[in-house]
Amino acid sequence: MTAIKNLSSRRDWLKAGCATLALGLAAGAAQAQQDWPTRPVRIVLAIAAGSSGDTLARMVAPKLEARWKQPVIVENKPGASGVVGTEHVVRATDGHTLLLGTQSSILPKYTQKGLRFDPLTDLVPVRKVLNYELVIATNGETAKQARTLKDLIALSKKDGKGLFLAGLGPVSVFNLSYAILNQQLGMQYSAVNYSNVNDANLSLTRNDTQFIVNNPASIRPHFATGAIVPLAAISTQRYAGLPDVPTLAEAVGYTGYLPLLWTGFFVPKGTPAAVVDRINRDVQAVFAEEEFRKQVEAKLTATVAASSPETFAKEIREETAIWQDLFKTLNIQPE
Repeated sequence: MTAIKNLSSRRDWLKAGCATLALGLAAGAAQAQQDWPTRPVRIVLAIAAGSSGDTLARMVAPKLEARWKQPVIVENKPGASGVVGTEHVVRATDGHTLLLGTQSSILPKYTQKGLRFDPLTDLVPVRKVLNYELVIATNGETAKQARTLKDLIALSKKDGKGLFLAGLGPVSVFNLSYAILNQQLGMQYSAVNYSNVNDANLSLTRNDTQFIVNNPASIRPHFATGAIVPLAAISTQRYAGLPDVPTLAEAVGYTGYLPLLWTGFFVPKGTPAAVVDRINRDVQAVFAEEEFRKQVEAKLTATVAASSPETFAKEIREETAIWQDLFKTLNIQPE
């Protein structure tokens, strides 16, 4: 009987100990979430200054700084179609380095040989922030011969020479998006690639290139002057800010996959879950401010995304599967 009582006491003690441990772990996680950040936070972009993503980061940084009571520094680390900046974040060990990335942070896994990291396992999705609008646009000089996307496609076939796309690299999301669309469009073209979006835009206005895939916010100042002419929205519906620009379906009867450009926050693998939750919660709170949200959406011609670490990770997996299949169809091989 004494042995049974002792065994029962040990079980009670173990249960109490496990309960105490669980409470301790929960308290520790809560404390870690509360204490972070303990030093300046860096938001890294794998693109040059002046882009839409760069503008977004510099709008968000002061808002997060006010919440975190630490400096929030925006760093641009462009190069190798986004690989340089992404790898910098993957290798960061300070616990205070974030990536504000796009598809270009993930796609190199399938488009580049010798990649020294795996973005699908070495990055932790925290929160998708924006879904950007995208248009196909030409320049004013080319528009004299092609006022519609259908005309532009016909022009590309006129003399057998084709047209030039203002691109950002063979594995950039802009170049790949148009390669996907062109399965149905059938345009004859070659890409001329630039190191940053500002140079690509400038090449279009100079007629060094004849068309571009871009976010309207990046080229909108040229619409009023006629230097750049939007021809089609890469969307199922016309954009509110460009009501006269037809969708791809309206312009040429396009029925295929519509690539989506997004941006969101990532952290390196191994970042404590409590910190991921803290960043997600605070970013959500920033964009819950209606005035700020409207300001961002208007300035960047984008829509704030409803997101969480779990939904963002799920969307990336689903989208990655679609891109992989399309790469096979297009016979795009790692370079």
